Amino acid sequence: MRRVTFVGIAASAALAGGLLVSAPAEAAPGDPVSVRPERTIIGTKAGAKPPWDVHLSASGRTYAADFHRDRVVVYSARARGKARPLYSLRGARSRIFEPRGIARDSVGRLYVANGNKRVLVFGKNARGNVRPIRVLRTGMSVGSVSMTPDNRLMVAGSNGIKIYRRSASGTAKPVRQIAGDKAELGGVIDVKMNVDGRIWATFGEGEFISVFAPGANGNVAPERRITADWPGAGLWEPEPLAFDRAGRAYIGLHSGHVYILDPSATGEATPQLVVSNRRHGHVDGLSVSRTGKVAVTGNNRITVYPRLRAITVPWAARGVSVSGSPTATNRVVRWARPLGDGGASVTRYRVTVKQGTRTVKVARLKASRRSYTLKRSNLPAGTSTVVVQARNRKGYGPGTPLTFTVTR
Repeated sequence: MRRVTFVGIAASAALAGGLLVSAPAEAAPGDPVSVRPERTIIGTKAGAKPPWDVHLSASGRTYAADFHRDRVVVYSARARGKARPLYSLRGARSRIFEPRGIARDSVGRLYVANGNKRVLVFGKNARGNVRPIRVLRTGMSVGSVSMTPDNRLMVAGSNGIKIYRRSASGTAKPVRQIAGDKAELGGVIDVKMNVDGRIWATFGEGEFISVFAPGANGNVAPERRITADWPGAGLWEPEPLAFDRAGRAYIGLHSGHVYILDPSATGEATPQLVVSNRRHGHVDGLSVSRTGKVAVTGNNRITVYPRLRAITVPWAARGVSVSGSPTATNRVVRWARPLGDGGASVTRYRVTVKQGTRTVKVARLKASRRSYTLKRSNLPAGTSTVVVQARNRKGYGPGTPLTFTVTR
């Protein structure tokens, strides 16, 4: 059972209404920010005592795993106080038993980590005492279930980390598995994959977070470890874990905080933001929706917060290339979308061509574009650089220059 205490600390900064809170430049780990909840679901009608894992959808609908009552309850986007669930999944046909984790895929299917080494899959509109559409037998005690950015199913438990195709059922073999003495996954609590493909794993009493490289498979060691071993609370029993669209990691701690860490955090990393609320009690679940809102379960309640971090610019566009030979009539610049959009949808791309410090060409393209054609007649002879940058409503992100040559 997850065991996370969330003890409140006096607020050092807050914005009225709690619509957006970001850490002041001088904020320190021992100087948390108190955020006013957007809403709280609590009371006997809410029924989950206490809810374990939680999933907050983009629409605001809230899913909670009720471990003690063998069910999953679902609340409307406006539920607050002693609200009744919209519906629940429970009963003999559902096979739900001591649900420990929940996740949803891109088409709305619900995945439930069961207490009997199985993952149950329910259709988008499933409710009541209905049969799952698939049952996956993992062969291990499962404590964490999640969807990867490429919409695969990832589970973690007593035999390490397993990644399956989304359609996996029965005794299907995982497409990847991380396990063994080098991986050091004993006592793992929660596992999630970030937008860059790196897998983060929390260890509760181990008081550290391991990060595995993209594509990690087999008996491999993590590429880095986060210890956050500063004076004071430190990284005390990190358990629930979630990511936002910008790749920032949200970590629920036994010390009574949620730490927000940079995607590149390593070693004794200082969080970008520390959030605390004395009403959480013990935190068992943590979820960040695609809109950036945050849900926390604990103390017989579900607390929903507004976006906790300001929107940032997108990450760099990936896989930038320039086709054709130096004498080709046309050169085609191609790219792939950035892994992280900064918390808001990409609205356009900018392609900039320079020779030295002189700007040769600037093209602003729709967000759906992934290529742009350059005519040799419009390019100077010699070596030029091209940069592709993604933009959201905050601004343009970084770009990595790529050189190419034109010969007359």
